[in-house]
Order: sequence, then structure tokens, then C-alpha cells
Amino acid sequence: MQLTQIQFDRQQEHLAKVSRTFALTIPLLPTELIDYISNAYLLCRIADTIEDDPKALVKQKIAWLNSFATFCKNEFSDDMQLLSLHKTAIELVETSAKPCEFELMQDMLGVISRTRNFPKRIKQILANGVCILSFGMAKSLQGCEIKNLDDVDSYCYYVAGVVGEILALLFYEQDKTIDKQKLLNLSVSFGEGLQLTNILKDRYEDSLRNASFLPIEKNDAKTSLEYIEICQGHLQDAINFITSVPRKNTGIRIFCLLNVLMATATLKRIKTVDICGLQKVKISRNQVKFLYIWSRLIAKSNLLVKLTFNLLGLGVKKIKRDPVELRNKVSCLELR
Repeated sequence: MQLTQIQFDRQQEHLAKVSRTFALTIPLLPTELIDYISNAYLLCRIADTIEDDPKALVKQKIAWLNSFATFCKNEFSDDMQLLSLHKTAIELVETSAKPCEFELMQDMLGVISRTRNFPKRIKQILANGVCILSFGMAKSLQGCEIKNLDDVDSYCYYVAGVVGEILALLFYEQDKTIDKQKLLNLSVSFGEGLQLTNILKDRYEDSLRNASFLPIEKNDAKTSLEYIEICQGHLQDAINFITSVPRKNTGIRIFCLLNVLMATATLKRIKTVDICGLQKVKISRNQVKFLYIWSRLIAKSNLLVKLTFNLLGLGVKKIKRDPVELRNKVSCLELR
């Protein structure tokens, strides 16, 4: 069956509507990676829209996500399954999704048709990664009680660590001089650092819907501080990830760096303003603008990248973990 693929400009419009952060950072990448990573993000967002839908029955969401995971594993090739997934997705979210998310769901066939036209290796990377992410979301919906750090690691892997692995593999496809294994070794810790930042930042809003993704009791400042320091340790691995990318890949380095600097600035603010997650905390637009400009200026210098990270996180200690051990523990990626 011949499906009409979504046009690049339309794809980027969807990206801008569903993620301001990635709409800001993805255009910094080399041209081909802009297309691949934008598309990958929208595939993940499609799955995320189903997972987060407030009205759909949990068993329906689990069934859809597992079916989507199977569809992705088969490299997006089954037309009949795709049409069924699209029809069911529309039915599940049409009365409850945000307008921008519903528009994306309506264009699901076009998004996946574009994925199908990517080079085979790119398609394999996206298929493997989005399959793992969707399966992990379904697993989480079946009952995800966060009791300890192992549970945190597992949850963060399925929603972010695997994204770090996808990025590492896509960056290697862009430049074969990159040390792929070194990036993969750091990739899961990189993803967990960004995800833990979001979890810490969103604790107040999550509490309003009786959700918790950390084993922390309310007002437990000591454990909260420990997870902030664990998160900062992961962000240190993210900096090591960035400085492992050859300097000539400026766009890749800026893309990663801006996300990491915004994360560590957010962590610093959480530690200073609201360590227990009792209010909504975020950095200012002016700080985002400054970090955007500064990232572009320093991205080629490993020394300045490391110095900026250390200065920005001054006062936030790091609990360092072994990134290879972490990846070996949680990763489900099948390398081909």
C-alpha cells in the first residue's frame, strides 16, 4: 500500500507544537539528522500520547502500545497493522488529547510513511528504539511501583535511556569516525540524567495526580538531595558523551550541550528553591536564551564545555555511578 509521507515542513510544524525544547535544539543538528531525529521524536510522542491519555482505559492503552511495539520491531512494514493502529489511536484520544497531539495523531500515517523512506540502517535504529520505548510504556502501565534506585533506573531507561542509545547510533551513522562504543557506554546515563531532571522538576505536578517516579516521601529533603546529586552525576556522563564527539560535529555537540546545561541549571534551581518538590520550578526564558547563545559559542572547546558545566552546577555535588554497569543492567537494545 502506498501511503503519502508527511512533508518535512509539516513534520517540523508538529515538532514545534508538541515540544518547545526540541523545536529549539533539533534545528542545530546537521540537515539529515534534523529529519531523522525530528521524526523519531514524533514517533515517541505518538506512543506517549496514548500512554498519557486521561480517558482511555488502561487495558486499551497497554494493548495499543504492545501492538505498536510489534509494528515498530518489524520495521514499520505491516500496512494492515498500521491502519488498525491509526484507527484505534484516533478513537482512544479524540475526546481527550490536546489539539496539537490530536493533530499529530491524525498525521500518524504520514509520519510513519516518512520513516519508511529513510535509509535502511536509520530505519532499523528507529524501529529498535521506538519498539523498546513503547514496550516499556506498556510495562509501566501494568503497574510501576518505584521502590528503589533499580526501579528508577529501569523506568528512566524505557523513556529516556533508550533515546540516548538511539542518538548515539544516529550520530555514528552521521560520522563513522565517532567512537560508537564509547558513546553507547555513556548514552543510557546521559538519557537518565535528562529524565531524572524532568522527574525532579515535575514532582509537584505529578503529586497532584497521585503519581510518583522517585522513592521519596513528601518533605524528605535528605533523599531528595541524594537524587539531585545522582542526577548531577549522570549529567557529568552526558558532558563526557558530548566531549567524546569530534569537534567538527559542532551541531551535534550544541544540540546535546544545550539540553544538558538547561538540565543542570534546573537542578541548581531545584536545590536552591524547592528541594522537596512542593512547587513548580523552572529556569527563566532569559536563562534559556543565554544558555542557547553560550552553547553555540563554546561547543567546540572541551575545556569550556567542562568548565561551564562545573560553574553552572556549583554547589550541587555529584554522585558518580558506573555508566557501563548501568547500561549493562537495563539496556534492551539489539545491535545489528
